[in-house]
Amino acid sequence: MKKSLFFTLIFAFVISNFILYADSLDETLESLSGEAAEGYVNPIVSAFGSNLNGGWFHKVPKGKLFGINVEFGLVFMGSMFPDDDDYFSASGDFRLTGEQVEALVNNADFSTVDPLLLNYAQQALIDELTGEDFGVNVAGPTIVGPSDESIIVSVEQKDIVVEFDVPGLGTQSETITIQQQDFDLGVGGLLDEAPLLPLAAPQLSLGTIYGTRAVFRYMPTYPIPDVGDFDYFGFGIQHNPKAWLKIPLPIDICASYFTQSMNLGDYVTANATAFGLNASKTLGFKFLSITPYAGYMFESSNMVFKYSYEPGVVQGQQLDTVNIKFDIDGKNKSRLTLGTTLRLGVFNINADYNIGKYNSFTAGFAIGI
Repeated sequence: MKKSLFFTLIFAFVISNFILYADSLDETLESLSGEAAEGYVNPIVSAFGSNLNGGWFHKVPKGKLFGINVEFGLVFMGSMFPDDDDYFSASGDFRLTGEQVEALVNNADFSTVDPLLLNYAQQALIDELTGEDFGVNVAGPTIVGPSDESIIVSVEQKDIVVEFDVPGLGTQSETITIQQQDFDLGVGGLLDEAPLLPLAAPQLSLGTIYGTRAVFRYMPTYPIPDVGDFDYFGFGIQHNPKAWLKIPLPIDICASYFTQSMNLGDYVTANATAFGLNASKTLGFKFLSITPYAGYMFESSNMVFKYSYEPGVVQGQQLDTVNIKFDIDGKNKSRLTLGTTLRLGVFNINADYNIGKYNSFTAGFAIGI
């Protein structure tokens, strides 16, 4: 009963992190496209990947042929956002909404167009602006920026050549000038200048066979309203070569590899991998000890976003829904980890700091034998 309650509490804590942001992120992305969407979510990709690759180890497995070492607990991670993550600016493609297209058409210069052909030219310009992504400048807060500011899409003045068919006259060509115009998307920072991105995950480690320990992270599938099923699985392995080399060393050293994947419905898929070397030294007794540990890891992370963008209506014409998909790699490529574990009876408590492109800290609480 106590074990079931403990697992339920862990499950509730982890899921609450995703319910808090998942639905809001989905709604926000549905109003963004192209460079605006990628620039907006970029900081959270690196921070999320940094979190996923943290907290996997807090000591090196013993270099034994066989030993019983089982731990189960909860790992907390927090990656800090650099100051320059609050804002972004980019030049690239953006799918204009019906309202934005109408504004550009209404302000366009049709002075060179024959008044009898004006309606044809206006419709041709609408088709040109709605048929594909349009080159714009985008600037404003990212997902971690201030919530009271908005992303601005700027369309520069430019000449657009349109062609259209006129009964009795055949194909006509006109050059139309659209005016410079700024559009406020009404999208601010969802996390409102949060200093860090928190995350938590349950973790189980099993060992030791020939100096090897396996580590698992797992969450059963859980439905999140309006988003879809959340699922998460991670696996890692640590190996201490002392088990078969029999070389006396003043500290324990191991090679480690960890990988994991996480899905939020059909909207977001995250993957992360880390590998490298870990070292630790236990001081004290079996059930009362302190273990300083360190590690140097190479890492990678990636998030894929998929959602539907609704451009809306222009002059009574419903524009086609656009299915958007893009992926972003996390900026962390390596990290140096320094930490300490305290063992009190069957309880293990650890904390460490990770130095990388995105600095982070992790802490863990586990019950082990």
